[in-house]
Amino acid sequence: MQNNKRVFKKRPITCTLLLFVFIVSVATMNTALAADEPNDKPQPEKRQKYSKFFDKKAHWCDALVITCNDFRFTTATQEFINDRLGLKGNYDYISIPGSIRNLMDSKTRDLVLNEFGVSVRLHRVNRVIIFAHQDCTGYGGAKNFSETAEEFATIAKDLRKARRLMGIKFPHLKVYLYYETIFYDDHKRIYNFKQIL
Repeated sequence: MQNNKRVFKKRPITCTLLLFVFIVSVATMNTALAADEPNDKPQPEKRQKYSKFFDKKAHWCDALVITCNDFRFTTATQEFINDRLGLKGNYDYISIPGSIRNLMDSKTRDLVLNEFGVSVRLHRVNRVIIFAHQDCTGYGGAKNFSETAEEFATIAKDLRKARRLMGIKFPHLKVYLYYETIFYDDHKRIYNFKQIL
């Protein structure tokens, strides 16, 4: 009989404890779910901090560089930008397959221009430098052309079109174009950068 009383006395404590744990769990879950929901209300304190960052910033990025992500050209392109163009530490670098090839496609053009626009707006760049290169997979490679002159003419034409498109979207920017080639001499790569006018 005493054993039954003990069990009866423990049950209310156990039930109370379980109820408490349940309430705390539900409250924690609601808080976590509320934190994941987007807050559509304006947050002036965040905007103010963001605005102050740009108001106080003393130096802005001078250029936006757009290149293909082909590993054969990466190091040489970086050296050219840093040393020959003198932009070391003063440019945003966007590397995408095919370089400006996606800009030529009307299906992806707006997306690409909007991505470029982030750099233009946030870092106040005043010039864009676009690189394209020979044997680019975005164009099907060199084998897709009957001769190197045809390949060069096709890519140079696209580079000029990219400059026009960038000029429409960002009329204040100066746009510079380069076509890269590789020559081999005694198993050594020699890179050439031809400016497209």
